[in-house]
Amino acid sequence: MISGHSIVCFSANRWQGMWRNRQQIMSRLARQNKVLFVEPAGYFRDTLASVRSQGCGVLRPAQLESPLPNLWVYRHPPMAPISGRPPLSLLTFAWRRHQLRQTLRHLGMSHPILWVFQYHLGEMIGQLDEQLIIYHAVDEYSAYADINTPERRQRVQRLEAEVISRVDLVLVTSPALHASKSKVHSHVVLAPNGVDYDLFANAGFNGQRPPDLAQLPSPIIGYIGAINEKLDLELLIYSARRHPEWSFALVGPVLVSHQLPQLHTLNQLPNVHFFGQRPYHELPQYMRSCDICTIPYQRNEWTRNISSLKLYEYLANGAPIVSTDIPAAREFADVVHIVSDAPTFDTALSRALTEATPAHRQKLRAVARQHTWEQRLEDISQAIDLRLASKNKTSSPKNA
Repeated sequence: MISGHSIVCFSANRWQGMWRNRQQIMSRLARQNKVLFVEPAGYFRDTLASVRSQGCGVLRPAQLESPLPNLWVYRHPPMAPISGRPPLSLLTFAWRRHQLRQTLRHLGMSHPILWVFQYHLGEMIGQLDEQLIIYHAVDEYSAYADINTPERRQRVQRLEAEVISRVDLVLVTSPALHASKSKVHSHVVLAPNGVDYDLFANAGFNGQRPPDLAQLPSPIIGYIGAINEKLDLELLIYSARRHPEWSFALVGPVLVSHQLPQLHTLNQLPNVHFFGQRPYHELPQYMRSCDICTIPYQRNEWTRNISSLKLYEYLANGAPIVSTDIPAAREFADVVHIVSDAPTFDTALSRALTEATPAHRQKLRAVARQHTWEQRLEDISQAIDLRLASKNKTSSPKNA
């Protein structure tokens, strides 16, 4: 793993939110580097609404806290929100930059590696005396459900290409992303998601379910993750109606806006249960309580480009897995049930219920062992070292 560096990570999500690959990567890099995890700045309209409802007390200075050794979480000052219109946008950007530079000096972080996790987070590129700039694509952002017109997709693609043109290294999580981003940058490295194996495979489990799952009759068909537009809710409705004797447990925040009728129908079914978001360290217990873990995703451009974090966690957990036919699951077709529609999903669930044996659990865990975050960080670190060496060689004066 790389060591002795200062790393500034611009995340699209907050540290205390759902744990995604940025928290996994940065928490490990902090073992041998200084890491500043920069949460996304607020927007002017939201700040204005907060001031109107709560008063000027919301305009706090920048905040800094350290949840882990060598890792600090930085929150931009609300008084310097993102605004799309000059001159205000120029003034608030200058204030955000000033505050961030001051924080880096305070922490003794110089010549950092910038690590940008989405195309709209690149405003500090070229502003922090950085030695290397990384863009880390985890999705095809132009395929998100709310990017629903050709014009909006083209705009996202253009903005992302502009950011990519300014970085030294592009990390991507899936082969499809590698193919598309390689068209716009010469240094693209495939770095799929991984798993905290010790947490998900070795979490103590004495057969006791979490209290909110304890009353559900078996078998429990589980989904652990964000309940968003990736999910094929019709698929779940079909099986839940056909099998009232099964319990369907959905653990994660509900972020649906385009499938509201389906969500309402699902929520009305007596054997479907929503448990909301749970702390990251509790997720293994929820997975271990499930007889089957599922990835009931729609098959579209968004899911064609993903590396499913939960798939690796499911593998480490060891329960049988049923997934729709997406490339991320197809890679593990020898240990994952792959389905194409609602009837085959239902059939696969019935078949998977017969596989919940200790031998099958060990088989899945053996696969997960090959995809730990520690292994991923070694590959990423090698790519970073190569780019740093190449940059240093290019910038060094030639021998006379």
